[in-house]
Amino acid sequence: MVNETNGQAAPASEDDDEEIKDTRIDEGEEDPEEDNTPPKRYSVSSYGWDSDVEGLVKRLKRKDIYVPPFQRKFVWTKSNQSCFIESLILGLPVPNIFLAQDPETKRLNIVDGQQRLCSLRDYLNGTFSLSGQGIQENLKGRYFSKEVAKAQSPKVLSDADARSLSDAILHAIVIKPDAAADDPVFVHEYNKAIIQIFRRINTKGLRLTAQEVRRSIFHGPLDDLIRELNDDKAWRVLFGNRHSRLKDMELILRFIALCEDYRNYRAPMPKFLDSYMEQNRSMDAKKVEEMGTRFRKVVELIRDTIGKDGLYSGNTLKIARFDAVMTGFDAYLAAHPEPRTDDALRRLAALEADEAYQESIEKFVNEPRRVKTRIDRAKSILGA
Repeated sequence: MVNETNGQAAPASEDDDEEIKDTRIDEGEEDPEEDNTPPKRYSVSSYGWDSDVEGLVKRLKRKDIYVPPFQRKFVWTKSNQSCFIESLILGLPVPNIFLAQDPETKRLNIVDGQQRLCSLRDYLNGTFSLSGQGIQENLKGRYFSKEVAKAQSPKVLSDADARSLSDAILHAIVIKPDAAADDPVFVHEYNKAIIQIFRRINTKGLRLTAQEVRRSIFHGPLDDLIRELNDDKAWRVLFGNRHSRLKDMELILRFIALCEDYRNYRAPMPKFLDSYMEQNRSMDAKKVEEMGTRFRKVVELIRDTIGKDGLYSGNTLKIARFDAVMTGFDAYLAAHPEPRTDDALRRLAALEADEAYQESIEKFVNEPRRVKTRIDRAKSILGA
């Protein structure tokens, strides 16, 4: 993790998850004819916005300013937080923050500056006192006020210092959607730009995965469903440990998107998933329940028939087989509400013997014709 104010690496938090070995996923070779080069120009608007610390913290509490979920584990040490707070009290300049206005909710997503904003919120809430090397002696150990301090007989800031902090101004750059620049084919132009901003500004030396970016931008009922399904016991048996870069959640999204909209699939797959999640982020409660039930039944049937090994080759999950088995078993359950293990396995063997299916999983597995072929064959053979 990189210190936002001085660029130095900050120590890992004591609360960080223990490192796990991620499941290997074979996502296939990319079709050489696919053009994954991002556009060189974007038509989005932005404006500068100055707000005092007190106003920013109030907006954070109301969630008018939104902390993207994937960022939660990246926290400063108390020393990092204290140094930033002290800078504002002393009247020193601090870096701009970067926000993006959500076109639907009008909330402001934090693109860059989460650690600074959350440090302000926590300090004004009395979560910590100022500490660390380099902090002025007259400020060390001081909470924001007696009303919020989480200590008995606390030392607190002087009235003047508390006012200096509350009234300190942070400058934000806010990106706004421009409806005139919408792309009718794949994701609005605004969201294309925001995806690039997240990837380029907020990586801190580690490029964000596509699903980390989606969770930051397209939060809503669909994202809530994906997080809930990721806790499903049968799914955890099939996938294994939680993936540190959210690949398990991306596979859940992939299943839902292909089940619902595979006939309209266009390469590349990441853009298809971006588009599906954008268009369905506010999925209604009935649809959420339906998709949740379908996913749970499918992974339970897979667990009870072919098990984890049925989706893997060695220790690598095969993405093309995942597509076919998941969507095929979904079709099987729709046609056979009371599934029989022997029948499901017989149909799966017939799929594996199908020449068109085999051709669809050999190479360039995300090429549109191959994606549609393997799902069509899986639905036809297992769902008959």
